[in-house]
Amino acid sequence: MPNADILALGEPLIEMIRLPPQPDGAVLYKQGVGGDTLTAIVHAARSGARTGYLSAVGRDVLGDDICAFCQAEQVDTTHILRRENDPTGLNVIDPDPVARRFSYARRGSAASLYSAADLPLDAIAKAKILHVSAVSLAVSPSLRAAVRTAADVARANGTLVSLDLNLRLKLWTLDEARAYIRDFLPRVDIALPSDDEAAMLVGTSDPDAILDYFESFGAAHVALKRGAKGAVLSSSGRRIDIGARPVKAVDSTGAGDTFAGVFLAKLLATNHPETAARAAVEAAGRTVQHYGALR
Repeated sequence: MPNADILALGEPLIEMIRLPPQPDGAVLYKQGVGGDTLTAIVHAARSGARTGYLSAVGRDVLGDDICAFCQAEQVDTTHILRRENDPTGLNVIDPDPVARRFSYARRGSAASLYSAADLPLDAIAKAKILHVSAVSLAVSPSLRAAVRTAADVARANGTLVSLDLNLRLKLWTLDEARAYIRDFLPRVDIALPSDDEAAMLVGTSDPDAILDYFESFGAAHVALKRGAKGAVLSSSGRRIDIGARPVKAVDSTGAGDTFAGVFLAKLLATNHPETAARAAVEAAGRTVQHYGALR
């Protein structure tokens, strides 16, 4: 496959999605594929971008499922490592139209053991965008080091760095999150926070103050995701409120990651941030109408 224009680095997961109550009382789950950066890169691929994923999965049936899914979605799996003795991570989702209700089995997973030594430096240097998230920073010290090294290589070679906030306080304390994210933000060209998580991180729910915060570290584009309210885009000195069409939401899982992937692909294709943000809002609205991050 030709060099990927957009690479994502992070933790892929198998999803087990709890289905609505069955007439006989049985509890059933539907298997899917997810993980925040993987969901984003799949949506970037679906939007026409040349994409690739950087991570590790187990040499197990769940790892097989993730790799097969990526290949079917035209996401290059050349740089997904297969670990013989380390399992693939798992995420159990209890669907909710608004809230995020997840339970993880990821300790000691192949992705959590990914390190800077595993990075394909040439691929990162040749890409146009590297996409990561705060989850990628939080999962483990070795993955955090890999993310920081990858971002440094990207910046040194003119590859833009995109960060989706995805603040998950089950992984670290708020003080730890603030310290590590603040350390990382000077590397970021494109910041994609969600309003509820950004409010926790920054200490205010005021959209302008949140946008100011991320721009103060040097981000050229900041898209503040606001769920059913749409998004606010700040780019080239302009702030644009982008509304969302009303939809019947059943599961919020993956909506922000969908936004991220579509935004990056459309930004790369059009060089027009507003066009990219409008397409991303529409795509996120479609995602909340089905169960799980990807279908």
